[in-house]
Amino acid sequence: MDFTHIKLGLAFAMIAILFGGIMGLGFGCCEEVFKDTFKEHSRRVLGEKYNGSQNKADKVSAKSWVYMKRAHLHSQTMGVISIALSLIAAGLSFPRFLQISISLMSGLGAIGYGLFWLLAGFFAPSMGSTGAAKEIVGFLAQISTGSFLIATLGLFLMLGFKVFIQKSSSLLK
Repeated sequence: MDFTHIKLGLAFAMIAILFGGIMGLGFGCCEEVFKDTFKEHSRRVLGEKYNGSQNKADKVSAKSWVYMKRAHLHSQTMGVISIALSLIAAGLSFPRFLQISISLMSGLGAIGYGLFWLLAGFFAPSMGSTGAAKEIVGFLAQISTGSFLIATLGLFLMLGFKVFIQKSSSLLK
């Protein structure tokens, strides 16, 4: 198998997996630091963003912790899927452009989507809303999920073409 055309996408996929893994390790040693940071950020804007409601601030801080876990899980899962997509594209000798596109788009999508959840989680407490935080970084989510989806669809279309339409040289013998 020739890795020439997928090496950059594989590198991004590995970075996504590493990013998610480091987050997970950070959670193991420092979960309370994350949670305390979110609470502190919400306390700073309690009157301005939460109308003095500690209950609302606590809900947003708790949801921010959920977003951190989403960043961790999405980065690792999408990174592994990106590697699989890349290896399938290379192993079936897809055209060079498709190998590069599938690998690069899926790898960048894996990093981008995990980063989206990380940023949304960190911004939410000081913005007073998870919705506002997601909206601020929403373009990153749209680009990364769109990229990942296009790569996945591209792979499945080419796989379908190779399996069901393209004539195999062994059938002609």
